[in-house]
Amino acid sequence: MNPAVFGKFAAVSFQKEIAYRFDYFMAVLNGFLYVFVFTALWRALYAQGGGAAGFTAASITAYAVVAMAIRISFSMDDTTIAIKVRDGSIATDLIRPVSFFMMNLAQCIGFSAFHTVARGVPILIFSIFLFKLDIPFTARGAALGALSLVMGYLILFMLNYLFGLIAFWVIEVFPFQLTKYGLLNLLGGSVIPVDLFPAFMKPFLVLLPFQHIFYTPAAILVGHTAPERALVMLAEQAAWVGIMGAASLLAWNAGKSRLVIQGG
Repeated sequence: MNPAVFGKFAAVSFQKEIAYRFDYFMAVLNGFLYVFVFTALWRALYAQGGGAAGFTAASITAYAVVAMAIRISFSMDDTTIAIKVRDGSIATDLIRPVSFFMMNLAQCIGFSAFHTVARGVPILIFSIFLFKLDIPFTARGAALGALSLVMGYLILFMLNYLFGLIAFWVIEVFPFQLTKYGLLNLLGGSVIPVDLFPAFMKPFLVLLPFQHIFYTPAAILVGHTAPERALVMLAEQAAWVGIMGAASLLAWNAGKSRLVIQGG
């Protein structure tokens, strides 16, 4: 897709979010509520000064804030594809001279950019001063963290994209979306760091992409992960980007063919 066209789709999506001001204020309030609840919970659990899985009261608080800021910044509309399939408007997208995948990615980036600027960054800055967070900063850590954020975002986008394409095969995708939300909340690392999961679960987590959406970038950014381990985690993220990309292409081609057959 032409970069100018890609930017236009993203800009339109960003501007649409600005129009809903009441929703924005409620979303900001909701974001602060999440941060307060989870930081209070972790600070209480680590109040005795002990540590678990390499975390202290200070580091788990920093992790909780950063992970929640990432989750808020990664907000995207994951219902668009299913709605378009249901009402038939996806037929218009099929005749557009642009990639359906790239068009949706551009729209999601515009959506997320608004929530990053309007919610994620302000909440992070406010929390840093409120909780006196000590987040170590190095040029190397920032570069690795930024790369991890990009790949984590792509994994989440393609996860949503794949679940949206289920609409080609079923009438109601809500049960599948609900399952996705549950797995993402439990295994993504925005609520509970992967380090704190029971040992018997960790081999199974490696087989799933969820931990690389929120946990990996947050752990790298707050310095919880050693540099050597960070490189391994980035390689795992890159592998998942490739796997999800291939799955997205296959699912789109299969779904598009099915839609043509149904349309006669």
